[in-house]
Amino acid sequence: MEVNPLIPIGEMIEVDKSKIENLLPDKLLDNLPKIISGEIVDYKMTDGMGIGYVLMTKNNLKIWIFDTELKEQTKREYRIEDTKKYYNPKNNDLILGKYTVAYELNGNRKVKTIANPINLIKWIIFTLKDIF
Repeated sequence: MEVNPLIPIGEMIEVDKSKIENLLPDKLLDNLPKIISGEIVDYKMTDGMGIGYVLMTKNNLKIWIFDTELKEQTKREYRIEDTKKYYNPKNNDLILGKYTVAYELNGNRKVKTIANPINLIKWIIFTLKDIF
């Protein structure tokens, strides 16, 4: 598994405001310019799905951003590739105001395989092993 490099803390980066408009409250968005520039002050881990950046903007606002919200020039400069796991949601794609995740489905999805009692028992053992 190849991991994107993290932008070092203290670096100045730029974020495209149009990519975060659906995620921030209007009250906060009004204070931000079209191209948001600021300094990375920390990293923040999401529910095991990725790492975001805590950005201190020039007008002293702290916002939390992801690689997908960076300006294209910034992505090229730090060699950050799109992983395609996250995408910039439209209003109707938001689930509780959060990103939706595009999961890749692997394995056999045939009903015979899913309903097979042996596979069901394996699944129960796999899911319950952390509980007991």
